[in-house]
Amino acid sequence: MSKSSSVGARSSSPLISISPGILLVGIIIFVTTIANVMTTAYNLALLRQLQHSPREYTYIGSDYPAELPLDIPSVGLELEGTEPHYALKSDADWKSIYPQPRMGFTSLGQSNRTFMVSMYHQLHCLDVIRVGFVVNGSDAYHHIEHCLRYLRQILLCKADTTLEVTDGERTDEHGRILEGASGLGMIHRCKDWTKVKRHLEDKDANLTENSAP
Repeated sequence: MSKSSSVGARSSSPLISISPGILLVGIIIFVTTIANVMTTAYNLALLRQLQHSPREYTYIGSDYPAELPLDIPSVGLELEGTEPHYALKSDADWKSIYPQPRMGFTSLGQSNRTFMVSMYHQLHCLDVIRVGFVVNGSDAYHHIEHCLRYLRQILLCKADTTLEVTDGERTDEHGRILEGASGLGMIHRCKDWTKVKRHLEDKDANLTENSAP
């Protein structure tokens, strides 16, 4: 009696049979999952390292950053007429745009290599056009021509897509609709140009102090 009951107990719990093919698929899925997890963890660690470890440049030859290494926040700019400031003959107003004393030039790297911040080149060209109108001299012709070409390309590069409200429809003597927009009062998203100016002025002040005898 005891023998038959023992046999019956063994027959009520049969072993589960797994085919070699299913077992192989399971192993492949497991190994692939572990590999993906490790790869993701490595990429995240590498990304954090890149974020906290900016590239070091030698500033020799072409080994320098494309832009001034400065974190610049976005700000809003409402376009205004600015009268009476920045008139054609307001030399002091136009000069106040530039960081002093180097007017937009700065030194970077161990060798203090000199660069000009493009924003101030653009403003310089605008100022040259202003002066050309004031003095009306033929000697400024080629400089103004260069500046017009330069600013044209910079404006295309920036491709400011801010929507400007029109001044209202008008018609000419032939009844054709004339469209126009002054741009005043529109808010543009900009880089904070005041931070760039302060950065260059502070940097030059520190450089002057360090080089003083």
